[in-house]
Amino acid sequence: MQSFATVQSGNLISIGYFLAEGDMTRIVAAAASVLAFALGACVCSLFVLWSSRRRAKYSTSVLTFEIGMLGGLIAVFLLVPGLDPWWLAWAISFLAGVQGNAFHREAGMLYGNIAVTFVVQMTGSLLGRAIGHRIASDGQPHLRPAGEYALVLLAFAAAGGVGFWLDSLLSVGTLTAASLLLLGLLLPSIRTHGPVDPEQNTPTP
Repeated sequence: MQSFATVQSGNLISIGYFLAEGDMTRIVAAAASVLAFALGACVCSLFVLWSSRRRAKYSTSVLTFEIGMLGGLIAVFLLVPGLDPWWLAWAISFLAGVQGNAFHREAGMLYGNIAVTFVVQMTGSLLGRAIGHRIASDGQPHLRPAGEYALVLLAFAAAGGVGFWLDSLLSVGTLTAASLLLLGLLLPSIRTHGPVDPEQNTPTP
């Protein structure tokens, strides 16, 4: 249907394209993905605020929720073979909204799951500042952060390739891999004493 579960900028462009074609079915599908993503971000924001009020860490709870939801999606996908795949895509959009709101920062190092365009921009911008430091310098390091952003992009592309490969082997390969990855993040967050939630300019401990 030519829309995305997580790349909402692509969905918005697609909506305009489908609108020009007069294809209401695709408009609704893409718009539903955008709304599901926004709903996930909204729900997670409320939970983060509630956790902050209680002075409790939220990372462990969010990761647990994500693992549980992915497990539920795998079960539904396997047990209901005739299920419309759009419901799965919208559920992934919701999860992406939750993930982005919990672990994405507006300042500092941006994760690539919802900010790829900005990561590309920062890679080029910081590289330019590193090259042109003799023209004008703000005294800040630029080459290493540029490399870090570039690694995020490479990891994003590699994960996409691995995801396609896993799905060619197993229908729920990507969902299973995502669940295991989140489990790998959950375990240290449970064992860690003290803050584990990311802050605007501080990486997750």
